[in-house]
Amino acid sequence: MCSSVNPKPDGVGMDERLVQTDRELLGDVLTSQEAWNNLVALCDRFGSRFGGTEAEKGARDYLLDKMVTYGLDNPHPEEFSYTGWARGSASLEILSPVTQELPCISLIYTGSCDVEGELVYVGHGTPADFESMRDQIPGRIVMVSAWSPSYFWRRLHRGEKLARATALGAKGFLWMRWEGGLLPETGAANFNGAAEIPCIGLAREHGEFLNRLARSGPVRVRLRTVNQIRPGSLSWNVVGDLAGTTWPEEVIIVGAHFDGHDISQGAIDDGSGAVIVLEIARVLARYRHHLGRSLRFVCFSLEEFGLIGSYAYAKAHRDEAERFKFMLNLDSAGYGTDGAGIQLTGDRTELVQPFRAAARSIGQDLVIDNGLVTTSDHFPFFLEGVPCGSYMRMGPAPGAGGTGLRGWGHTAADTLDKVSPATLRSVSALLARFVLRLSNLPEWPARGQTQDEIIRILDDYRLSEVLKMENRYPF
Repeated sequence: MCSSVNPKPDGVGMDERLVQTDRELLGDVLTSQEAWNNLVALCDRFGSRFGGTEAEKGARDYLLDKMVTYGLDNPHPEEFSYTGWARGSASLEILSPVTQELPCISLIYTGSCDVEGELVYVGHGTPADFESMRDQIPGRIVMVSAWSPSYFWRRLHRGEKLARATALGAKGFLWMRWEGGLLPETGAANFNGAAEIPCIGLAREHGEFLNRLARSGPVRVRLRTVNQIRPGSLSWNVVGDLAGTTWPEEVIIVGAHFDGHDISQGAIDDGSGAVIVLEIARVLARYRHHLGRSLRFVCFSLEEFGLIGSYAYAKAHRDEAERFKFMLNLDSAGYGTDGAGIQLTGDRTELVQPFRAAARSIGQDLVIDNGLVTTSDHFPFFLEGVPCGSYMRMGPAPGAGGTGLRGWGHTAADTLDKVSPATLRSVSALLARFVLRLSNLPEWPARGQTQDEIIRILDDYRLSEVLKMENRYPF
């Protein structure tokens, strides 16, 4: 005999109250302009929110005011110190076989330098690329593409490529954007401190011009940069809570960085993530009586300087790490839901099926799987043993700009017109419902990892060596 009772959604113990909450929540988010209005304010009123600027302070106060308006518990800024940096000028001059100046920009933490030398191109900068050219690098200026090639098994970050070039004796570093469009790409040349050698970004088209010249013989270039390193600078993370009703001592963190690069508005990376954090907070505050676990919303600063805000937060709250059941990072979340998923950081197989079940219960087939990215705000939590992951593109998705590798991020083109109100609404609705399910899982399926377990995972991904080269290995 068939039962007339509707079954509960797979794996999450949903009851009719939450089904009704779902309907109301969706109606709220999908008819609201709040997330879009917040992004317009962050981009048009405060520009890039770059660390050390008045715009950063204005954005901090704006985010804090919104958390107060939305009724979060104890909204507050948390101050920390760091090594600041201010952009000046940069030039890249070809001395031979032709004389010409190419447009370029300094990478963050490049100081004031004037060097010249012969150019050597190290391709995509895989470990094998550097090893095969180790005799050609000392005393020369290295150029490397920004691409992580699909034939290599993990992402190759700018910091790793720079560290390999520096270790082999390069005297300068050119970061060639892989996507076209005459857009030099910026980024940090170090983590919270001055770079050892001058580092500049240049467009794909200008890098390829240098490569064509090099096919006919040696190319000699001169790099000149004038920038300020500012020790003892101050910045702030912005934090607010919603208390759970069943397991209030257990906390799920939802976070994103609100700073962008000083050459653009940082609309996608990561103004979009910051306003989605706010929107999840706004809508779930209205249904706080349905939260099982507590939620903490954090807008981090200085991610673009090397995860400085999230490192500071994870360190300051180390004594709470056992309470943190999961940290969900929303870096560049405004690209949309096509090809989206959650990459669980490290070895978190025990979360795969519960998270997939939570996604299915809201009618989403999110990709949920393990991976390890060391260069976004979830990573400092991983180092503290906290289960964590990132909402990110887990497969192909159209419309990112260029080849879809980085899209417009870290370039002057990361502007408000690249994001739509509809996209912000769809991602906010998806993640608000998903986080509501996570807060109500009957039993949390993951524990904190020990230092030995974290080291083993880093070794398995062959990242211990990379972190040591970047001076980021904490053990």
